[in-house]
Amino acid sequence: TRTILQMGALIVINKDEAQREGLESVKNTLNDAMTSIRQSVHDLHDESVDLRQAVNEAVKSVSEKFQVTSEFDFSDVIPRNIKFAIIGIVKEGLNNAVKHSNGNRIYLSIQEHPAFYQLIVEDNGSNSGKISESGIGLSNMKDRVNNLGGIIRIDSSEKGFRIFVSMPKNKGSY
Repeated sequence: TRTILQMGALIVINKDEAQREGLESVKNTLNDAMTSIRQSVHDLHDESVDLRQAVNEAVKSVSEKFQVTSEFDFSDVIPRNIKFAIIGIVKEGLNNAVKHSNGNRIYLSIQEHPAFYQLIVEDNGSNSGKISESGIGLSNMKDRVNNLGGIIRIDSSEKGFRIFVSMPKNKGSY
């Protein structure tokens, strides 16, 4: 970054057009290298995110209000798009339970099947009632699942609120 800034300063103060072209070329090469480094660091971060740990941390945030039962059965290698979709949906589902449910239990299941991933988040609240289709959180969940070629069902009844998601394995990217 420092070198890129120095190159920019040299270009500004340099009056020789013949040198200016070369300096611009070096600056562009440095910018491309910096973009590549940033992308590599970003990708390493994405790959280092542990789905199980991220979900468990989200569960801890609701453990004072809810007894959470979790069932996990998935491999360590999950496409990042699917991994981040699951994390986002779990967080939103738990957040909705805290805001809207009068229940005291949450069931959370993440399962890997041969052709798809399945996620269930449900609570036992009896005041769930009508689902607001205009909610940003529910809309974001639907968009995440639809972008991955999956299906999402959101149900509310006197037995509680339930989010069911199924996402095909072949749509995720590594």
